Amino acid sequence: MPAHDVHAHYYPPEYVDVVREVATEDGRSGDVARAFLQHRIITKVPTFLGALDDRLRLMDAAGIELQALSFASLNIWHPDATTRSRLVQAFNDGCAAVVARDPDRFRLLASLPLPHVDEAVAEARRARTLPGFAGYSIPTHIDTVPIDAEQWQPVYAAMAESPALVITHPDGFCVPGALADHGMEWAIGAPFEDTIAAVRLLASGLLDKHPALTWVIPHLGGTLPFLLHRLLWRWKLEAELLGTDDHAATSLERLLFETANCSPHTLRLALEVLPAGRIVFGTDYPFVDPADLARPVQLVRDALDNTEAEAILSGRIAPFFSRSLTPSTPKAAS
Repeated sequence: MPAHDVHAHYYPPEYVDVVREVATEDGRSGDVARAFLQHRIITKVPTFLGALDDRLRLMDAAGIELQALSFASLNIWHPDATTRSRLVQAFNDGCAAVVARDPDRFRLLASLPLPHVDEAVAEARRARTLPGFAGYSIPTHIDTVPIDAEQWQPVYAAMAESPALVITHPDGFCVPGALADHGMEWAIGAPFEDTIAAVRLLASGLLDKHPALTWVIPHLGGTLPFLLHRLLWRWKLEAELLGTDDHAATSLERLLFETANCSPHTLRLALEVLPAGRIVFGTDYPFVDPADLARPVQLVRDALDNTEAEAILSGRIAPFFSRSLTPSTPKAAS
């Protein structure tokens, strides 16, 4: 069976055009826009910003039938809601144009113009009308505000008006300077962010509030497979001694975890620790393996028997990708 990739990135030209406008501004938003346009990896890998035929050739060589396109990092948290919405809509519309070009090969995990709540609610509903919509992508932290903060509840409620995937994604470790050296921000900080987002989703009750949303934690849950037993032990200890809520009973079966990582040993650890049947396939392309999509597919096949490998590579995620490509009608604003 061909693989379905739930974790892949693309910056469409429509989005880059708006970024260039923001890059002329002073202040933090302009700084981030300029950093994006000068990014040492993004600017060197053609398939980040175009080269769709090259991407398709790599997908074909690896046996990947479908990729869900989502935003990666360097979110421009523009304080002006109109500008932030323009950035997000340009991204979503640009990815939807890719789906329209190759509807059998791509899906969209839409971005939202957070932290602007009203605009994010409106875009959550508009995005459902776009070709190939399969769900949403939400940063592991929204600017500096946690993913489970109460102020985001109206946005999650709008997202949950129809069943959808939601993949979380790191936006850079948000303790300034703590991991600035030695490549630590993305090698170590990004898995920290994955872990923090997963724990917040589990412990906050957010999963129960919006059961129509199926959350995907990237990179095998970050450090969660390694730290899960310590976390459960600590929750139990604090419940007994401090009277806090015992989140140890929280079910990880409500989350999906995707396979993007660099080692079969890590995948085997995750399979031993995480709930059965909750791991799906992702590549983190083009950040990982920009010239060879076959490696992440082969890693899964080498580590597992055929039945489990096929379930991970496509079986579990296929229902989310098989929805009609006919745009839906957005729900009227309440």
